[in-house]
Amino acid sequence: MVRTSDQEGNRNNPYSFDDYVFVKNNFNFYRDDEFFQALVKNYVPFNEFEKIDSELRDLSDIVSIRFRVLANEATRLENRVKCTIIQHFDAYNHRIDQIKRCSETETLEREIFDLGLFDPKRNSPWSKFIKMFLLYQIGEAGVMCPIACTHGAVELLQKYESELEPEAYNALTELRNGIGGYKLGSQFVSEVQGGSDVPANLVEAVYEEEEGPDGVSNCWRLYGQKFFCSAMQADYAVVTAKPKNVPSSTRVAAFVVPAWLPGNKDRGIRNSFTIDRLKQKLGTAELPTAEITYNGAVAYPVGPLEKGLADIVGIVLSLSRLHVAFGMAAGLLRVSREAILYSQFRTAFGVPVSSFPLMINQINEVNHNAMRSAVGAFKVYSEYIHFNEKLISGIRELQKIEDLTERKRRFRLRELIMLQKIVVADDAPAIIRKAISFFGGHGIMEDFIDFPRLHRDSLIMELWEGPRNVLLAQIHRDFQRVAEWYSADEFVRDLLEGVDQESVRYFATELSRIIAHDSLLRNDTETLEICREWEKLSHDLFHIYQDQALVELNYQGKPLRFSKLLRKFKKKSDEEEVLVEL
Repeated sequence: MVRTSDQEGNRNNPYSFDDYVFVKNNFNFYRDDEFFQALVKNYVPFNEFEKIDSELRDLSDIVSIRFRVLANEATRLENRVKCTIIQHFDAYNHRIDQIKRCSETETLEREIFDLGLFDPKRNSPWSKFIKMFLLYQIGEAGVMCPIACTHGAVELLQKYESELEPEAYNALTELRNGIGGYKLGSQFVSEVQGGSDVPANLVEAVYEEEEGPDGVSNCWRLYGQKFFCSAMQADYAVVTAKPKNVPSSTRVAAFVVPAWLPGNKDRGIRNSFTIDRLKQKLGTAELPTAEITYNGAVAYPVGPLEKGLADIVGIVLSLSRLHVAFGMAAGLLRVSREAILYSQFRTAFGVPVSSFPLMINQINEVNHNAMRSAVGAFKVYSEYIHFNEKLISGIRELQKIEDLTERKRRFRLRELIMLQKIVVADDAPAIIRKAISFFGGHGIMEDFIDFPRLHRDSLIMELWEGPRNVLLAQIHRDFQRVAEWYSADEFVRDLLEGVDQESVRYFATELSRIIAHDSLLRNDTETLEICREWEKLSHDLFHIYQDQALVELNYQGKPLRFSKLLRKFKKKSDEEEVLVEL
C-alpha cells in the first residue's frame, strides 16, 4: 500500500537528478545495450561479426558522447534559429544564397560524412547499415537526412555507372569514394502542386547546344521551381524534370545537378538556380529545407530519360523509406531505454514510479514496440542486402525476372519497404509521446531530455516520402498488377512463415478480400469501408511480421536496471580518476 510521506518541510530541498543524468550520459549506445548487440550478432554474417563489432564499439564511444552533445547543442533554440538564416547577397551585391548554420551542426556533418559510409573500400553493406542505425540514435540532427539522400543518389548513379557522362560519374565518385572529400547528396522531387504525384512535375529539362553564360554548351538545362528541397547544403541533387522536344516529354526523367559548377563554389556562384526561401518547419529544424528556382541549371541525365520516374520511386524514394523506418526504430531504442531508466530512478509516494501497475503496462508497451520496430528493421534490411543492395525500379522491371521465386521475393521486399514505412512512422510519434509522459512535466523541457526534438522529427518522418494514404493506394495497385503470378493469399503465407496458422489464414483471407476490391479511388460507401479496413489491416499485418522477427531473435538478455547501471558507471568513473591521478 502506498503511504503518504511524514517527512517534515525543508526549505533547502536536497533532491537531485544527478544520478539519472549520470547514467543517461554515460550509457554507451552499443557497448551497454545487450539488445542492440543481439541484433548485430544475429544478423551479421559470422565472418564479418568480429570486425563490425569492434568498429561499432569504437564508433559508439564517439556517437554516445561527442555526437550526442553536438546534436543537443545544435538544437538549442538560439542555435536552431541559425538554421533558418540565408544570405542572398554579399556586400558587393552578388547573388550567393549562402546558408548559415551553427558550427555544431557543421562539425557533426563533417565528421559523420568522413566515416565514408558509402565507400565500399571502408564499409560492407552490413557495417554501413549498422553504423547508420547507431547514428540515428542521436536523431536526424541536420545530418541523417543528407545521409539518406546521399545513399539514394549513390545507388541510383551506381545502377548506370558504366553509362554515365563524365560529369555524372565524377559526382558518383565524390559522393561514394570521397575523391576530394566525401560530398553530400540530396533529392529534389516535390513541387508546389504536390509531392507524391511525381508524374505531375512541371520542371522542364531542355537540351541546349548554345554556350550559356556559364560557359557550358551541349547540355541539359533545368527550368522551373522545386518546393521542398531538404539538405539544401548538398553538393549534388538528384532532380526530376520533364524533357522537352523528345519522345519521352510526357514522362519524368532523372538528372544529377551540381550545386556549383567547377571552380564556382568558393566564389558563391550557384549553378543557375536561386534559393528563394528556407522553410520554417515543425521538426528537423537543424536541416535546411528550401524553395528553389532553376533558371538554366546544368544537369546530367541518369539512366534512360523514360525510366526516370520508375528509378526515382523504385530506388531513391524506396531507400529514403528504409531510412525513415530504421532511423525511427533506432531512435525508439534510445527513447525506450531513457524513459524506463527514469521510471526506475524517479519515486512517487515513497516507491519507484516503475512499480505502479499502470506504469508497468506502459513500460512493457514502449519496450515491446521499440524492440519489435528494431528487429523488424533489421529483418527487412537483411532482404535488401540479400539482393546485393540492388532495388528493382518498378513492377515492369520486376516482371522481367524469369525466376519466379526470386521475382516473388523481390516483390515482397518492395511491399515490405512501404508497409514498414507506414507502420513505424505511425507508431513512433505515439511511442515517443507516451515515453515523454514518464517524465511528467520534465518531459517537455528541451534542456532536460531529447524527446521533444525526437518527437518533432518523428512527425516529419511520417510525411517524408509519401504519407500512408499514398502508399496504401500504391500497395493495393501493386497487388492487382501481379495477381496473375502472386496472389495476396500466397504473399501472406510467405511473409508470415513461422506464425501460427490461424493468424496466417485470417490475414490471407482479409488481404485477399481487400485487394479484390477493384479501386480505392471511388467515393462510395463500400470503398470507404474497404479503405478503413485496409488501413487497420496493414498495421496489424506488419506488426505480426515484426513480432515474428522478435520471436526468431529469441532475445534472452536481462532487463535494464537503473541501480545496477549506476553502480557500474560510478565504478568505471572512479577507476578512470585513479588512472588519471597515477
